[in-house]
Amino acid sequence: MQNSRQFPIDQGQPEVSIAGTKGRQALHSWNVVVTAKNHEQRHLARLVKRLGDFWWTPFLGLLVGRVEDQEAFCEQLRRREEEKPGFLRPLARLIPIDCTFTFQIEHLPAQLERAVLAYADRIDSGSFYVRIERRGHPGAIHAQPLEQELDRMLMEHLQEQGPAPHIDFKDPDAIVAVELIGDECGVGLITRTMRERFPFVKVP
Repeated sequence: MQNSRQFPIDQGQPEVSIAGTKGRQALHSWNVVVTAKNHEQRHLARLVKRLGDFWWTPFLGLLVGRVEDQEAFCEQLRRREEEKPGFLRPLARLIPIDCTFTFQIEHLPAQLERAVLAYADRIDSGSFYVRIERRGHPGAIHAQPLEQELDRMLMEHLQEQGPAPHIDFKDPDAIVAVELIGDECGVGLITRTMRERFPFVKVP
C-alpha cells in the first residue's frame, strides 16, 4: 500500500491522519486487534510488545499486531494473568484476525460477503452471529444493517448446503468478528472454545 509509515508502539502514539481521510496511513499486515481499557493504552502497549509486533492505529486505545501463533499468544497472556493476577487489567478485549483487506465503501458489502462465507464449513449447523466494529467513516458505514444482511446471507447459504444453523446472540458456537479500521478490514472467527479458554477474546 502506498504512503505507509510505521509507528512502533515504543515511540508513543504519533500524530497521524485518520484512515479514510486525506493523507491516510496504511496499517501493517496484522492478525490481532487489541483494545485498551480507558486510559490504559500505554500500559497495554508495554504488555503486548514483548510478545509480538504491535503498532498504534489512529484510533485511541486501539493497537494492531502480528504474532506468529495466535493461540500461543493468547495462552501466554492467560498464563501471565494466572501467575500475576491483574496483569491483563489494561486489556479490554482481543480479536484474532484471519484475513485483512483494504476497501472502498461501495465495495465493502461484497468483500465482506466473500470473507464471511469462508467460515461456512466451520460453522456448519452451529449457532452464530456476525459482529462489526466500525472505526472511521461515520455516517457512511452503518454496522447494524450490514451485520443483519451478513447474518441473513450466511444463514441462507448454510441452509442451502443442508445444515440447520441458527443465530444466537447470547451464547453462540461462533462469532464472525469484523474489525473496520479506517479503510482496512480484518475478519476472524471466535469459537465457543476460544471464548471459554480465553475470556479476554470477545466482541463488544
